Amino acid sequence: MKKLAVFTLAVLVLVSAALFFPTSLAAHDVNECYKNHQDCRENALNLDAPWYKVMIILTVCDVALGKCALAL
Repeated sequence: MKKLAVFTLAVLVLVSAALFFPTSLAAHDVNECYKNHQDCRENALNLDAPWYKVMIILTVCDVALGKCALAL
């Protein structure tokens, strides 16, 4: 029974690693992601808005960076 549990966990780890690790992108694509992220952060910090709206926009910038870097 323990061997079956260990085998099942090993298979789940390998499958999740294959599905969720990012694919390799060209350096140009990743640089474009970071450039867009930097521009997004600068625009968010220059807004004349309450702090909580700025924090939400910064969070959206971070999610967009992750999405771009993972090529989703």
